[in-house]
Amino acid sequence: MPAPADARRSQFTWCPKEERFIPLLRCLTCRPPCPASAVAVAEPHVAVWVAAGKIKEAFTMKSKVRSQETQEESPARFFLVEDGTVRDLNPEEYSAATVYEALGSYGVERRFVKPDEKADLVFEGKKPPKDTVPVLVLKNGTAAVLSSWDELASEPARLAEAKEVRVARAVKQVFVLKPL
Repeated sequence: MPAPADARRSQFTWCPKEERFIPLLRCLTCRPPCPASAVAVAEPHVAVWVAAGKIKEAFTMKSKVRSQETQEESPARFFLVEDGTVRDLNPEEYSAATVYEALGSYGVERRFVKPDEKADLVFEGKKPPKDTVPVLVLKNGTAAVLSSWDELASEPARLAEAKEVRVARAVKQVFVLKPL
């Protein structure tokens, strides 16, 4: 008994560039992806295709550039990661956690490539300085501090759940005692 027409049609999506139905697999690896990309439609199939080696995940980190006016008005931003969450540092409070200075941030874009293409981590814009560390802010609101950018480059799959990657430098806390 042949498969229903809907089941066969679900493996295809409409391509506005080619103006016809194309396989979901080909739509996912299209460059540059169009706004009508079938990622949401193909999500149930993606894990199977990655496991079978038909496609690979690749991640692009796009630099989020703040406007010059915003940078001049706001001082350097300090934050800390406590219990897996990112909190802004309040100058009046004490914390034993490491304090980080935010130097910038990257948005994470997931794309799919053919198995024979490179799936290395790609930075769009300026690369982060070597003396900084990546702080992954995940979609579920938690955060993870990695030891170096090399660790992130060796395990780019960690970016699958990341919403944002902050470029941070650990700073030392200084306490000033004031006379009463």
